[in-house]
Amino acid sequence: MEEITLNKLMNRVLSLKRMQDDRNTKLEAMIKDMDKEIKQLEKENKQLKLLCVPGHAGDYQAEMGEMGNLGMMGNQAEMGTKAEMGNLAMMGNQAETVDLGQRANLAKMAEMGPPGPSGPPGPSVTDDKIKQLIKELGLPPNTTVGGSVYTRWGRTKCGASSKLLYEGYTAGSWYEHKGGASNYICLPHNPQWGNYQDGYQNSGSSIHGTEYQMGHFTNDPFQRINFGGKNFKDQDAPCAVCYTQGRTSHVMIPAWKTCPAGWTREYHGYLVAQHNSQYRTEFVCLDEAPEVVAGGVADKNGALFYVGEAYCGHSLPCPKYVHGRELTCVVCSK
Repeated sequence: MEEITLNKLMNRVLSLKRMQDDRNTKLEAMIKDMDKEIKQLEKENKQLKLLCVPGHAGDYQAEMGEMGNLGMMGNQAEMGTKAEMGNLAMMGNQAETVDLGQRANLAKMAEMGPPGPSGPPGPSVTDDKIKQLIKELGLPPNTTVGGSVYTRWGRTKCGASSKLLYEGYTAGSWYEHKGGASNYICLPHNPQWGNYQDGYQNSGSSIHGTEYQMGHFTNDPFQRINFGGKNFKDQDAPCAVCYTQGRTSHVMIPAWKTCPAGWTREYHGYLVAQHNSQYRTEFVCLDEAPEVVAGGVADKNGALFYVGEAYCGHSLPCPKYVHGRELTCVVCSK
């Protein structure tokens, strides 16, 4: 009986010794890991000191503080001597040796010192400074902000809030041609030629100037303040291509003459296109007070502008639309 009890006691002692050895091994590994982390913090602190620039945003050269005393992590001698296997709770009280939950509180070990004094303020960035930099870098003047481009039909200038890219002549396909293009374009006053062959070959698409036809069928809602009060019929139409600096979107709204809230009105007028009996073109917004191309009074046709009217009875709901009434339009940007 005594031999069995002694064996059990020896086995228990050996088991306790193995447990203690395992714990010692784990604790030593944790201490090594903490040493590595402390060395990493010291390395990062040195890098921060190298990156600091005195006088800008503070002196950054804060002392890392006392890294902590590894001796405070616990003396392995106090973990309990191996001779005193006895009570596992007496192994050195791991809670006092090192707080594994806090990993010896690395934040305290690397506690930063107080911030240094603020450096003098840097130079302020003004619009003039930005313009100077743009000029020095050789950039175009409008690269600081975006914008959009629209055509103001019937005028040679843009609105007060936009910049003129160029002015020119309204052009399009001959009103009786079933081919060609259906859109109007704004041709600059001074063309820049590429490879060309003089003489009309009649083998492509012909482009013609555009005439006003307002007053041809008596509907002429336009103001005549830019043409001395005279009739526009058979006069040639100018155009202007405009840039809305800082406003990146634009839209032509038919049947409106005001813009939605938050949008800028570029101009307003009336919808025009070619006549119903002619080949189709797009609807464009012709300014309410058109100008004319000097010397373009002759009735030579080309592409044509007729005023657009509402037509009730064929799917268009009336009211609100009124049969035969000229439709307004507005060009807005934002």
